[in-house]
Amino acid sequence: MATASSWRAIALVIGALALVPVQAVAAERALARLAFSSGWDGLAAVVAIERGFFDQEGLVISGLASSSPLHVINSLTAGSTDFAAVPQRTLLVMAALRSPVKVISTNGWGTEIELMAPKDDTATKSVADLKGKVIGVGVGSETYPVLIRLLNKAKIRPNEVTIKTLSAPDLTRAFQKKLAGAILESRYLTSALAQTGQGRTVLTHQDIVKTLGLIGAGPLVARQALIDKEPGTVQRFVNAWIKALTYIQQDPEDAGRMLQVFFHRQGAKVSEEMARAWIGMARYDRYVWSPAEIADAEFNGWGLKEGGVLKVLPKLDAYVENRFARKAVESLKSGSGAPSKKAPARSP
Repeated sequence: MATASSWRAIALVIGALALVPVQAVAAERALARLAFSSGWDGLAAVVAIERGFFDQEGLVISGLASSSPLHVINSLTAGSTDFAAVPQRTLLVMAALRSPVKVISTNGWGTEIELMAPKDDTATKSVADLKGKVIGVGVGSETYPVLIRLLNKAKIRPNEVTIKTLSAPDLTRAFQKKLAGAILESRYLTSALAQTGQGRTVLTHQDIVKTLGLIGAGPLVARQALIDKEPGTVQRFVNAWIKALTYIQQDPEDAGRMLQVFFHRQGAKVSEEMARAWIGMARYDRYVWSPAEIADAEFNGWGLKEGGVLKVLPKLDAYVENRFARKAVESLKSGSGAPSKKAPARSP
């Protein structure tokens, strides 16, 4: 019959054995702090977290959805954020400020935008007809530099129009409330103008791409100090990130449900139909920043400077580090890094 002391000895042995694998796993895991958008462009981060791709790479992710680009820039600089999926405009600001970050992959690209005029305005047929008009764009919008580029192509100076920044609710009622004579924005917002009968499309996204060669790559950035000190952690992060981008392409229906849940948790009701439509308004099949992506972004930087948003012209060559994304892509091609299917997201 075992005595109390022998039971304690057995318990200690079992406890010691139990700690071995736990300690081994803990030693292999790394903590990474990620900031991403609280809007539709937070999708890749949500998919990577909820589909377990970070977990597969041995990463513990502290994720934070943020609507403040300034807060993200400051936290990256201070070191309290390691990775951030930011709008391209935020990257251009960081490059102008010489922030200690590098672009390590994409966060989607080709977000569909369009130029709209009021439905009863039959005279506005091209960008040339915008001279003297009030043109609405979103607060901090990615479309601002695109508008400057379109105006430049039509030989219109920025001071020959009035560019008015509007909140998202005001953008969806802009023509009804007569806040602007034209709107250049993403289809996430302009679709409401068409659905409510307020507006008509003057330029489609395809028209704008044809005119400007627009790409609009969204950046995933990392702190330079983390790249220098923990390249293995950065590689694991990018592996998971590219798995998430691939998963969105493979299963847009499930990605749409995750986007719906993401918004619902923030107090916004989005229908399954709308979430699925939103998935198709951007693309997720580019992972590396080629010279074309860099040149397009720098042209948008020119647009921000021309429009008075930036004081210097940002150059991006020194801010792009493609080695992690290239290695992750090679892993995907070999099949060793392919994303695995999991249970679909539950709709709210």
